[in-house]
Amino acid sequence: MKTVLEDIRDKIARGVYRNEEHVRVCIVLRILQALGWDIWNPGEINLEFPVLPNEDQTRIDVALFLTPHEPAVFIEVKALGKLEGALSQVERQLRDYNRNNTALFSIITDGQMWRFYHSQAGGEFATKCFKILNLTEQKLDDLEQDFARFLSREAVETGNSEQEARAYLQLSREQRAMEDALPEARRIILDPPYPSLPQALKDVVARAGIVVSLEKATKFIGEFGTRRESPPPPPLPDDGVGRRQTSSALPPDGTECRFTYKGKKFSGRVERGELSVSELGRFSSFSAASVKATKTARNGWRDWEVLLPGETTWVLADTWRSRRSRV
Repeated sequence: MKTVLEDIRDKIARGVYRNEEHVRVCIVLRILQALGWDIWNPGEINLEFPVLPNEDQTRIDVALFLTPHEPAVFIEVKALGKLEGALSQVERQLRDYNRNNTALFSIITDGQMWRFYHSQAGGEFATKCFKILNLTEQKLDDLEQDFARFLSREAVETGNSEQEARAYLQLSREQRAMEDALPEARRIILDPPYPSLPQALKDVVARAGIVVSLEKATKFIGEFGTRRESPPPPPLPDDGVGRRQTSSALPPDGTECRFTYKGKKFSGRVERGELSVSELGRFSSFSAASVKATKTARNGWRDWEVLLPGETTWVLADTWRSRRSRV
Protein backbone atom coordinates (compact mmCIF):
# COMPACT_ATOMS: atom_id res chain seq x y z
CA MET A 1 0.00 0.00 0.00
CA LYS A 2 2.78 2.43 0.87
CA THR A 3 4.41 1.87 -2.54
CA VAL A 4 1.11 2.66 -4.25
CA LEU A 5 0.64 5.87 -2.26
CA GLU A 6 4.24 6.94 -2.90
CA ASP A 7 3.81 6.44 -6.66
CA ILE A 8 0.52 8.35 -6.70
CA ARG A 9 2.12 11.18 -4.74
CA ASP A 10 4.95 11.37 -7.27
CA LYS A 11 2.52 11.47 -10.21
CA ILE A 12 0.46 14.21 -8.53
CA ALA A 13 3.63 16.29 -8.18
CA ARG A 14 4.42 15.77 -11.87
CA GLY A 15 0.92 16.72 -13.02
CA VAL A 16 0.12 13.33 -14.55
CA TYR A 17 -3.56 13.28 -13.54
CA ARG A 18 -5.27 15.82 -15.79
CA ASN A 19 -8.98 15.20 -15.41
CA GLU A 20 -11.64 13.60 -13.23
CA GLU A 21 -11.50 10.24 -15.01
CA HIS A 22 -7.74 10.03 -14.38
CA VAL A 23 -8.44 10.54 -10.69
CA ARG A 24 -11.24 7.98 -10.56
CA VAL A 25 -9.43 5.20 -12.42
CA CYS A 26 -5.75 5.83 -11.72
CA ILE A 27 -6.00 6.99 -8.09
CA VAL A 28 -9.29 5.92 -6.52
CA LEU A 29 -9.60 2.45 -8.05
CA ARG A 30 -5.91 1.78 -7.56
CA ILE A 31 -6.14 2.56 -3.85
CA LEU A 32 -9.32 0.50 -3.50
CA GLN A 33 -7.59 -2.49 -5.08
CA ALA A 34 -4.68 -2.14 -2.66
CA LEU A 35 -7.22 -2.10 0.19
CA GLY A 36 -8.64 -5.48 -0.80
CA TRP A 37 -11.62 -4.47 -2.96
CA ASP A 38 -12.26 -6.42 -6.16
CA ILE A 39 -12.28 -3.60 -8.71
CA TRP A 40 -13.03 -6.09 -11.52
CA ASN A 41 -16.33 -7.16 -9.97
CA PRO A 42 -19.21 -4.76 -10.82
CA GLY A 43 -21.17 -6.30 -7.97
CA GLU A 44 -18.55 -4.96 -5.55
CA ILE A 45 -17.30 -1.82 -7.32
CA ASN A 46 -20.04 -0.11 -9.28
CA LEU A 47 -19.10 2.92 -11.40
CA GLU A 48 -21.80 5.48 -12.23
CA PHE A 49 -24.16 3.78 -9.80
CA PRO A 50 -27.76 5.07 -10.22
CA VAL A 51 -29.11 6.03 -6.80
CA LEU A 52 -32.60 6.05 -8.32
CA PRO A 53 -32.75 3.66 -11.28
CA ASN A 54 -35.40 5.75 -13.01
CA GLU A 55 -33.40 8.99 -12.83
CA ASP A 56 -30.33 8.98 -15.05
CA GLN A 57 -28.97 12.23 -13.61
CA THR A 58 -28.42 10.90 -10.08
CA ARG A 59 -25.35 8.70 -10.29
CA ILE A 60 -22.53 8.04 -7.84
CA ASP A 61 -19.03 8.05 -9.33
CA VAL A 62 -17.99 4.96 -7.34
CA ALA A 63 -20.18 2.80 -5.09
CA LEU A 64 -18.78 -0.07 -2.99
CA PHE A 65 -20.91 -3.06 -2.08
CA LEU A 66 -20.41 -5.93 0.36
CA THR A 67 -23.84 -7.39 -0.34
CA PRO A 68 -26.22 -6.77 -3.27
CA HIS A 69 -28.54 -3.74 -3.04
CA GLU A 70 -26.87 -2.44 0.16
CA PRO A 71 -24.18 0.16 -0.63
CA ALA A 72 -21.34 0.33 1.88
CA VAL A 73 -19.46 3.38 0.56
CA PHE A 74 -20.26 6.20 -1.88
CA ILE A 75 -17.30 8.02 -3.43
CA GLU A 76 -17.76 11.29 -5.31
CA VAL A 77 -14.72 12.15 -7.44
CA LYS A 78 -13.51 15.51 -8.72
CA ALA A 79 -10.49 16.52 -10.77
CA LEU A 80 -7.37 17.51 -8.88
CA GLY A 81 -7.77 20.89 -7.20
CA LYS A 82 -11.47 21.17 -8.02
CA LEU A 83 -12.83 20.67 -4.49
CA GLU A 84 -12.03 24.19 -3.35
CA GLY A 85 -15.11 26.33 -3.74
CA ALA A 86 -17.33 23.37 -4.61
CA LEU A 87 -17.26 21.44 -1.34
CA SER A 88 -20.61 22.65 -0.01
CA GLN A 89 -22.34 21.78 -3.26
CA VAL A 90 -20.81 18.29 -3.35
CA GLU A 91 -21.78 17.72 0.29
CA ARG A 92 -25.39 18.64 -0.49
CA GLN A 93 -25.27 16.30 -3.47
CA LEU A 94 -24.09 13.39 -1.32
CA ARG A 95 -26.64 14.25 1.35
CA ASP A 96 -29.41 13.89 -1.24
CA TYR A 97 -27.95 10.64 -2.59
CA ASN A 98 -27.95 9.17 0.92
CA ARG A 99 -31.57 10.11 1.50
CA ASN A 100 -32.61 7.70 -1.22
CA ASN A 101 -30.12 4.89 -0.64
CA THR A 102 -27.95 5.37 2.43
CA ALA A 103 -24.39 4.07 2.46
CA LEU A 104 -22.37 3.60 5.63
CA PHE A 105 -19.65 6.02 4.50
CA SER A 106 -19.43 8.77 1.91
CA ILE A 107 -16.14 10.08 0.55
CA ILE A 108 -15.37 13.22 -1.42
CA THR A 109 -11.98 13.25 -3.13
CA ASP A 110 -10.01 14.99 -5.84
CA GLY A 111 -7.30 12.35 -5.55
CA GLN A 112 -5.15 14.43 -3.23
CA MET A 113 -7.68 15.37 -0.54
CA TRP A 114 -9.92 12.62 0.87
CA ARG A 115 -12.84 13.64 3.09
CA PHE A 116 -14.57 10.79 4.98
CA TYR A 117 -18.19 11.13 6.18
CA HIS A 118 -20.23 8.80 8.36
CA SER A 119 -23.41 9.01 6.30
CA GLN A 120 -25.62 7.43 8.97
CA ALA A 121 -24.62 9.80 11.77
CA GLY A 122 -27.04 12.49 12.89
CA GLY A 123 -26.85 16.20 12.14
CA GLU A 124 -25.99 18.28 9.09
CA PHE A 125 -24.03 16.41 6.45
CA ALA A 126 -20.96 18.67 6.80
CA THR A 127 -20.70 17.76 10.50
CA LYS A 128 -20.51 14.06 9.62
CA CYS A 129 -16.96 14.44 8.31
CA PHE A 130 -14.73 12.50 10.68
CA LYS A 131 -11.42 12.29 8.80
CA ILE A 132 -9.49 14.25 6.17
CA LEU A 133 -6.44 12.77 4.44
CA ASN A 134 -3.97 14.68 2.28
CA LEU A 135 -1.92 12.40 0.02
CA THR A 136 0.82 14.97 -0.59
CA GLU A 137 1.25 16.39 2.92
CA GLN A 138 0.87 13.55 5.41
CA LYS A 139 3.40 10.84 6.27
CA LEU A 140 3.08 7.72 4.15
CA ASP A 141 2.93 5.52 7.25
CA ASP A 142 0.02 7.55 8.63
CA LEU A 143 -1.81 7.50 5.31
CA GLU A 144 -1.37 3.76 4.99
CA GLN A 145 -2.72 3.20 8.48
CA ASP A 146 -5.73 5.51 8.08
CA PHE A 147 -6.76 4.12 4.69
CA ALA A 148 -6.61 0.59 6.10
CA ARG A 149 -8.42 1.71 9.23
CA PHE A 150 -11.38 3.32 7.47
CA LEU A 151 -11.56 2.01 3.89
CA SER A 152 -10.05 -1.47 3.68
CA ARG A 153 -12.59 -4.08 2.68
CA GLU A 154 -11.86 -6.04 5.85
CA ALA A 155 -12.38 -3.04 8.14
CA VAL A 156 -15.68 -2.12 6.48
CA GLU A 157 -16.93 -5.71 6.43
CA THR A 158 -16.10 -6.41 10.09
CA GLY A 159 -17.59 -3.13 11.30
CA ASN A 160 -14.25 -1.91 12.69
CA SER A 161 -14.26 1.14 10.42
CA GLU A 162 -17.72 2.19 11.61
CA GLN A 163 -16.69 1.77 15.23
CA GLU A 164 -13.61 3.93 14.64
CA ALA A 165 -15.66 6.56 12.81
CA ARG A 166 -18.26 6.80 15.58
CA ALA A 167 -15.54 7.23 18.19
CA TYR A 168 -13.82 9.88 16.11
CA LEU A 169 -17.00 11.90 15.58
CA GLN A 170 -17.36 12.17 19.34
CA LEU A 171 -14.09 14.00 19.64
CA SER A 172 -14.03 17.76 20.05
CA ARG A 173 -12.08 19.99 17.65
CA GLU A 174 -9.14 20.07 20.06
CA GLN A 175 -9.23 16.31 20.52
CA ARG A 176 -9.32 15.70 16.78
CA ALA A 177 -6.35 17.99 16.33
CA MET A 178 -4.44 16.17 19.05
CA GLU A 179 -5.26 12.75 17.62
CA ASP A 180 -4.09 13.85 14.16
CA ALA A 181 -0.89 15.31 15.67
CA LEU A 182 -0.06 12.39 17.96
CA PRO A 183 1.89 10.27 15.40
CA GLU A 184 4.18 13.20 14.59
CA ALA A 185 4.63 14.03 18.27
CA ARG A 186 5.69 10.44 18.94
CA ARG A 187 8.35 10.72 16.25
CA ILE A 188 9.61 14.04 17.62
CA ILE A 189 10.36 12.64 21.09
CA LEU A 190 12.83 10.16 19.60
CA ASP A 191 15.25 12.95 18.58
CA PRO A 192 17.17 15.60 20.55
CA PRO A 193 16.28 17.48 22.66
CA TYR A 194 13.95 14.55 23.56
CA PRO A 195 10.89 16.52 24.72
CA SER A 196 8.15 14.83 26.70
CA LEU A 197 5.26 13.48 24.65
CA PRO A 198 2.74 16.00 26.09
CA GLN A 199 5.09 18.90 25.24
CA ALA A 200 5.69 17.59 21.72
CA LEU A 201 1.95 17.13 21.20
CA LYS A 202 1.23 20.65 22.47
CA ASP A 203 3.79 22.10 20.04
CA VAL A 204 2.57 20.17 17.00
CA VAL A 205 -1.05 21.15 17.65
CA ALA A 206 0.00 24.79 18.06
CA ARG A 207 1.43 24.73 14.53
CA ALA A 208 -2.11 23.99 13.31
CA GLY A 209 -3.38 27.11 15.10
CA ILE A 210 -4.95 25.34 18.07
CA VAL A 211 -3.73 26.12 21.58
CA VAL A 212 -3.97 23.41 24.24
CA SER A 213 -2.44 23.39 27.69
CA LEU A 214 0.23 20.93 28.78
CA GLU A 215 -2.26 19.51 31.28
CA LYS A 216 -4.87 18.95 28.57
CA ALA A 217 -2.31 17.26 26.31
CA THR A 218 -1.25 14.98 29.16
CA LYS A 219 -4.85 14.05 29.95
CA PHE A 220 -5.59 13.36 26.28
CA ILE A 221 -2.57 11.04 25.93
CA GLY A 222 -3.71 9.04 28.95
CA GLU A 223 -7.30 8.76 27.74
CA PHE A 224 -6.27 8.02 24.15
CA GLY A 225 -3.98 5.21 25.22
CA THR A 226 -6.72 3.67 27.36
CA ARG A 227 -9.24 3.89 24.51
CA ARG A 228 -6.90 2.35 21.95
CA GLU A 229 -5.64 -0.58 24.00
CA SER A 230 -7.83 -3.67 23.83
CA PRO A 231 -8.07 -6.22 26.65
CA PRO A 232 -5.84 -9.26 26.17
CA PRO A 233 -7.58 -12.09 24.30
CA PRO A 234 -7.91 -15.59 25.75
CA PRO A 235 -5.19 -18.11 24.80
CA LEU A 236 -5.71 -19.79 21.44
CA PRO A 237 -5.07 -23.44 20.59
CA ASP A 238 -1.79 -24.86 19.39
CA ASP A 239 -1.09 -24.28 15.68
CA GLY A 240 -0.26 -27.95 15.04
CA VAL A 241 3.50 -27.60 14.94
CA GLY A 242 4.16 -26.97 18.60
CA ARG A 243 3.64 -23.19 18.67
CA ARG A 244 0.67 -21.55 20.31
CA GLN A 245 -1.30 -19.38 17.92
CA THR A 246 -1.71 -15.72 18.82
CA SER A 247 -4.52 -13.31 18.15
CA SER A 248 -4.11 -10.33 15.86
CA ALA A 249 -2.50 -8.46 18.79
CA LEU A 250 0.92 -10.09 18.39
CA PRO A 251 2.93 -12.14 15.85
CA PRO A 252 3.23 -15.92 16.32
CA ASP A 253 5.11 -17.55 19.18
CA GLY A 254 8.85 -17.67 18.62
CA THR A 255 9.00 -14.20 17.07
CA GLU A 256 12.03 -12.17 18.20
CA CYS A 257 11.36 -8.49 19.01
CA ARG A 258 13.58 -5.45 19.56
CA PHE A 259 13.18 -1.75 20.32
CA THR A 260 15.68 1.08 20.93
CA TYR A 261 14.75 4.18 22.92
CA LYS A 262 17.18 7.01 23.67
CA GLY A 263 20.09 4.68 23.03
CA LYS A 264 18.83 1.90 25.26
CA LYS A 265 18.05 -1.41 23.59
CA PHE A 266 15.23 -3.72 24.61
CA SER A 267 14.81 -7.25 23.33
CA GLY A 268 11.97 -9.72 23.73
CA ARG A 269 10.25 -12.76 22.36
CA VAL A 270 6.61 -13.74 21.79
CA GLU A 271 5.86 -16.71 24.06
CA ARG A 272 2.44 -18.26 24.70
CA GLY A 273 0.68 -15.30 23.12
CA GLU A 274 2.53 -12.63 25.14
CA LEU A 275 5.57 -10.42 24.57
CA SER A 276 8.26 -11.34 27.09
CA VAL A 277 10.87 -8.57 27.45
CA SER A 278 14.04 -8.86 29.50
CA GLU A 279 14.08 -6.47 32.49
CA LEU A 280 10.47 -5.38 31.83
CA GLY A 281 8.17 -8.41 32.10
CA ARG A 282 5.38 -9.89 30.01
CA PHE A 283 2.87 -7.89 27.97
CA SER A 284 -0.25 -8.51 25.87
CA SER A 285 0.64 -5.78 23.35
CA PHE A 286 3.58 -3.88 21.91
CA SER A 287 2.17 -0.59 23.21
CA ALA A 288 2.04 -1.85 26.79
CA ALA A 289 5.71 -2.84 26.56
CA SER A 290 6.63 0.55 25.07
CA VAL A 291 4.82 2.42 27.82
CA LYS A 292 6.68 0.42 30.48
CA ALA A 293 10.02 1.02 28.74
CA THR A 294 9.61 4.75 28.06
CA LYS A 295 7.17 5.93 30.76
CA THR A 296 5.20 7.67 27.97
CA ALA A 297 2.06 6.79 25.99
CA ARG A 298 3.13 5.32 22.64
CA ASN A 299 2.01 3.29 19.65
CA GLY A 300 4.11 0.18 20.13
CA TRP A 301 3.44 -1.06 16.60
CA ARG A 302 5.71 1.74 15.39
CA ASP A 303 8.36 1.13 18.05
CA TRP A 304 9.12 -2.57 17.84
CA GLU A 305 10.82 -4.52 15.07
CA VAL A 306 10.07 -8.23 14.67
CA LEU A 307 11.87 -11.25 13.25
CA LEU A 308 9.42 -14.05 12.59
CA PRO A 309 10.40 -17.73 13.00
CA GLY A 310 12.22 -18.94 9.91
CA GLU A 311 12.75 -15.39 8.57
CA THR A 312 16.07 -13.56 8.18
CA THR A 313 14.87 -9.95 7.86
CA TRP A 314 13.69 -7.68 10.65
CA VAL A 315 10.60 -5.57 9.87
CA LEU A 316 8.63 -2.97 11.78
CA ALA A 317 5.76 -4.56 13.70
CA ASP A 318 3.31 -2.22 12.00
CA THR A 319 4.58 -3.36 8.59
CA TRP A 320 4.06 -7.01 9.58
CA ARG A 321 0.53 -6.19 10.74
CA SER A 322 -0.30 -4.40 7.45
CA ARG A 323 0.99 -7.31 5.38
CA ARG A 324 -0.92 -9.82 7.51
CA SER A 325 -4.19 -7.90 7.05
CA ARG A 326 -3.90 -8.34 3.29
CA VAL A 327 -3.42 -12.12 3.47
